Amino acid sequence: MKVIKSMGAVLIVLGLALAIMGNKFGWFTPDNEPEARLNCPVFNEGCVFHFEEQAYQIKSQASLNANKPVQLQLTGKARVVHASWQMRGMEMGPNNYRLVSNDQLHWSAQTALPMCTNKRQDWLLKLNIDGRSIHIATVSH
Repeated sequence: MKVIKSMGAVLIVLGLALAIMGNKFGWFTPDNEPEARLNCPVFNEGCVFHFEEQAYQIKSQASLNANKPVQLQLTGKARVVHASWQMRGMEMGPNNYRLVSNDQLHWSAQTALPMCTNKRQDWLLKLNIDGRSIHIATVSH
């Protein structure tokens, strides 16, 4: 009887550890739908979007190129901003970037487009601003 109770306690502890690890590393987190979607075909010219009353502009310093770093620039009031380059229907691996700011209005990060072995040029920038998500479709050249 003691063995069964001990095994039960061990299984509960292992289950809790798995749940905590899964939550921390996103194993059980569904790919949540973004609050907004935007098509921005010429990314270096920039695109504007809104979350409620706040306007944001996102752009890169130069045309998107898979062989060169991408300097992201976001203008808009925020506390925390993260970005990730993805492709629809493909696993691009971890590439989460934190944008930095000195004034919480002008944000930037040097990023890189992940390697695509299929030579596709369609990209999806997943941008998270203070917990709010937008997916921005664009293309590289």
